[in-house]
Amino acid sequence: MAIIRRPAASPVSPDENLTRAAQRSHREIYKHAEHWGLETNPLDVEGVIKKFGIKLVREEMDVDLSGYIEKRHDTWVIGINKYQTPRRQRFTLAHELAHFLFDRASLETGRHTDSIMLRSEDLNSVEQRANEFAADLLMPKEQFHAKVTAGIRDVSELSEQFDVSEAAIRYRAYKLGYIKRY
Repeated sequence: MAIIRRPAASPVSPDENLTRAAQRSHREIYKHAEHWGLETNPLDVEGVIKKFGIKLVREEMDVDLSGYIEKRHDTWVIGINKYQTPRRQRFTLAHELAHFLFDRASLETGRHTDSIMLRSEDLNSVEQRANEFAADLLMPKEQFHAKVTAGIRDVSELSEQFDVSEAAIRYRAYKLGYIKRY
């Protein structure tokens, strides 16, 4: 009697496991960041990106461009506009990390460039998902709520706490229902 078995699953590399975990939740990235000894309050998003094996470059870009992600040979590269503020750059990094995690297959063929984010109402679903992921990663709902509940309601103070732009704080507050207009 012959028995037909399923073929053994091919081994998954550690970075593939991390990518799958990160796709499930930003909390997984925080767990890994803690394991790696990276700062999590606020999150060291640059350190996380480097742990994914992504090269980071700051370069001159047009004023309306925030960043890009592309594959150069066998290396993933995130480029960010060196003229934007460090807090703005952090959001761009998290946004581009989202593209790496969720859109990698479609990015294999070329560069994905992002213009100024959060300022356009005409974002497609891919860009909206990247913005939502970046906001969740840099300003987790639970932490945002805890800070507001603790009495931190000033936009500039929250901006400092999360190390993001005031625009990002206002947008997150709007999306979480703390304010009615953005």
